Amino acid sequence: MPKAKTGAFYLTEQVILTAANTVVQGTLSLASYIDVASKQGIAVEQVDFMYQKREASGAYNQSLLGVGTANTAFTTGAQVTDVNRGVTIVSAADRALIGSGTLMISTDNNASHMSDLYPDNYGPVASDEARIVVNDQLFFSAETGNDFAGTGDIAVTVRLKCRIVKLTERDFMAIAITSSAADN
Repeated sequence: MPKAKTGAFYLTEQVILTAANTVVQGTLSLASYIDVASKQGIAVEQVDFMYQKREASGAYNQSLLGVGTANTAFTTGAQVTDVNRGVTIVSAADRALIGSGTLMISTDNNASHMSDLYPDNYGPVASDEARIVVNDQLFFSAETGNDFAGTGDIAVTVRLKCRIVKLTERDFMAIAITSSAADN
C-alpha cells in the first residue's frame, strides 16, 4: 500500500482551442516528483476540468457565449493520460486514461459539464483508491466541435490534486509494468 510523503498539492495545465475539430495537447512534467530508485510516484486523487472563453485581448471570461454561432450546439472534450498516444482523443477503454470530461452547450445556450470516466475523484491515498503514476509526464488533450464563428477562443484547464507517495518494490513494479503494457 502506498504511503503519502507529502500533503496534497495541485498541478495545472491549460490548452487554448482556436479551431474546430483540432486536438491540442499540453504536458505536465512529473520528472521532479518521480524517483525510480526510491520507488516514489504520484498519487492522483482528483481531476477537475475548467472551460473559459479567452478574448482576443487575452482576458478570460467564464461564459462561452459568443465563441461560436449563436444557438448552435457543440461539445468540448478533455482527457489526461499517462502515456503519450499522440495528439488525439483516446478511447475510454484505454488503460492510460486517468480522467476525462465533456462540456456540452445546447442550442438554447445551456451548458452542462460531465466527467465521463469514473467520477474523476479517486479518493485519498490512505483508502488505496488514488490513481498512482510512475511516468515522468502526463498528457492533457482537448478538442471542441465549436465552429468559432464568433469571437474568442476556448481555454481548457486541468487541475490535478496529487500527493507524492512511497511505494513498495512490488507495487512500483506492478504499476510500471501496467503502464508499459498500456503503451502497447
